[in-house]
Amino acid sequence: MSVIDEIKEAAKGIKSIIAVGSGKGGVGKSTVTANLALAMAKRGIKTAVLDADVYGPTIPSFFGIYSKPEAVKDKMIPPEKDG
Repeated sequence: MSVIDEIKEAAKGIKSIIAVGSGKGGVGKSTVTANLALAMAKRGIKTAVLDADVYGPTIPSFFGIYSKPEAVKDKMIPPEKDG
């Protein structure tokens, strides 16, 4: 199975995607993202957050995650918090 096929298979259970973005730094994207994720999780909604800022990701620290992603074969496994 190709990586693309694996991604498609894994994404089948995803019902909604919310994107938070801006072309400017320092406007609160990470804060809004973290608060949305926490609010949804408190309602029992399975939630995942992807911080695509390759130069300075801050989302992991918002959730107390300080470990680095793990490289396994040809994949990056992101750190998890609460499961």
